[in-house]
Amino acid sequence: MKPAAIRIWALGAVALAGLSACSPDSPAPTQAAAQPASAPSPAPAHSTVVLGPPPANIDPGFIGAWASVETDCGDPAKIVKLSAKTITLMPGEGDCAVKSISEEHPSGRSMSYTIIANCVAKDRTGEDTFRVNFGPSDTIVQFQQNAREPVRLVRCPPQ
Repeated sequence: MKPAAIRIWALGAVALAGLSACSPDSPAPTQAAAQPASAPSPAPAHSTVVLGPPPANIDPGFIGAWASVETDCGDPAKIVKLSAKTITLMPGEGDCAVKSISEEHPSGRSMSYTIIANCVAKDRTGEDTFRVNFGPSDTIVQFQQNAREPVRLVRCPPQ
């Protein structure tokens, strides 16, 4: 080779090395062949993968005050208060201590919670099961207590 050709070749090799140093990692052909076809490919370094339920220090999405219509939000007699520890139903319907909460995500934006709670009301005491189902909005839920007919509730603005 001539000296000019060697310099051009060397510059090309340096440029190629620089480009490959800046490109995302990809397995070498021998590493890719060694992985079984059914093995999931590793997530890129820049993505986030959730591997389980949210940490215990994150409140469930249903926390807050709820009413049948937003205009009832100012009337304490017409709201239901939900937290991770208690459920306060409308007056006379009971106060409940939450025993357990399970969360499901049946589709991309929907969430469903099943809450088991010990409730005390003027006419009865016992364990109740509540279901809180969100659709695509986080301001409207379908709320069901035991086998009662579900009711639609809207999230009250923070006060």
